[in-house]
Amino acid sequence: MADRPPAAAAPSGLVLRDFRLSDVETVAGFEAAIAVKSFADEAVTDPAHYRKKLTKLIKYGGDWTKVAEQDERLVGWVWVAPRQNFITGDTYADFRSMYVDGKRAGPTAAIALLRAVLDHCREAGYTRIVGRTASSNDAMRALYRLAGFEEKHIVYEMDIAPNSGPDTPGRALD
Repeated sequence: MADRPPAAAAPSGLVLRDFRLSDVETVAGFEAAIAVKSFADEAVTDPAHYRKKLTKLIKYGGDWTKVAEQDERLVGWVWVAPRQNFITGDTYADFRSMYVDGKRAGPTAAIALLRAVLDHCREAGYTRIVGRTASSNDAMRALYRLAGFEEKHIVYEMDIAPNSGPDTPGRALD
């Protein structure tokens, strides 16, 4: 591992740097794209929502955020927040967000960003990293597996409509 590039300069002209106020508009678009991928028709896509959230993130600090630039254009971003287990006191990383413009940057950028996240988490002394993604997000799930993450929790949902008929999910238990 000693021969790999440092986190600040990744392969293929990709440069990782701190997230800043001038990046908010582009990253808000990234966050909206993540929401669509994760939540489809229920996605929050209002750019104002993300601009407000990201501006607060910069204002209050404390979280680790990086953007990836290639040819002076933003092509990705990551966000990691410190968390503490209230029972054990262990400090761990909440892998809040990751986006890569696959058309412009491809898998090399995704691996570089994930490598930077892992390096940061080790340097910060976190005991573990917790990340989430939609079950339909095959690319992120594959990236998690590639890095050695394991699936730990599965969430099930069921839509229930009032006055549903006999063919409605869940009626078999009535």
